[in-house]
Amino acid sequence: MIDAVITWVDGDDPAHRAKRARYEGRGTHSEATATTRFASSGELRYAVLSLLRFCPFVRRIHVATDAQHPACLDPLLSTPADAERIRIVDHREAFGGHADLLPVFSSRSIETMIHRIPNLAERFLYLNDDIFVGRPMTEGDYFDGDRPALQGHWRRFPNPAVEWLKARVRSERPGFGAAQRKAARLAGARGQYFLLEHQPQPMRRSTLAGFYAGNPEALRRQAGHRFRSPEQVSPLGLAAHLEIAVGARTAGPRDIGYVRPGRPSGAALAQVMDRLQADAYASFCVQSLDRFTEADRAVVLSGLEARYR
Repeated sequence: MIDAVITWVDGDDPAHRAKRARYEGRGTHSEATATTRFASSGELRYAVLSLLRFCPFVRRIHVATDAQHPACLDPLLSTPADAERIRIVDHREAFGGHADLLPVFSSRSIETMIHRIPNLAERFLYLNDDIFVGRPMTEGDYFDGDRPALQGHWRRFPNPAVEWLKARVRSERPGFGAAQRKAARLAGARGQYFLLEHQPQPMRRSTLAGFYAGNPEALRRQAGHRFRSPEQVSPLGLAAHLEIAVGARTAGPRDIGYVRPGRPSGAALAQVMDRLQADAYASFCVQSLDRFTEADRAVVLSGLEARYR
């Protein structure tokens, strides 16, 4: 049995926008509060459709959100067969006894708690709402028996002196790679770490549950940051390195499609979307669609609609 979890919010919702404004304060890095982190351009519908179409082995899709309802899914929720496989989950359900930490707006805080979603299968795929399954996949593409089959790149840890110097001369960013390095060290990695990419991540709910079982204060420290912080580790990176420590196999990324504002653009972007139609990508990520030019956004949305409608 395998489930999927997708995290989503509508940052343009006035209530959500007002909630964020109440908690934004001094000391929060500007990247952590950038509106693009919370923007919704309808990507969620395509993420769900991609799982329904290309991952028939997924039992249920849990959409985790912050006291919101994704109206873009209403056509699917009105179809009994699809509605049976989709569940909208409020953050309070996942945080449970730690709901006093809410609201949080950091994806790393939320990802730390997704393994606590009620009735979530032991094995599950985790996706952001801007990540899509690109072609027909099998259970074996993501799991080696009971264990996740991890895909990414092995990287050497940077020189500690260089890291220290960077932190001294500029404000530390809550960056993608830095959070994974921090997670790897927490899991005991030395010398090198495994860098995950923007793709569906196979996970086991017992892995993070077991790690935090004896230290609820560590769980609260990690999940209690309202906005993304350089003090947080990547929960995905932590889970991956805990799995590697008990024998999970690793491999290079498989056919990832990735587009972001201006890279590529115009005719080159149209070619990428054509490749999506032709099964070229096992997974596909569209980062910050709200920041694309109007013309490029139309190309992407047209391509996603053609692929997943």
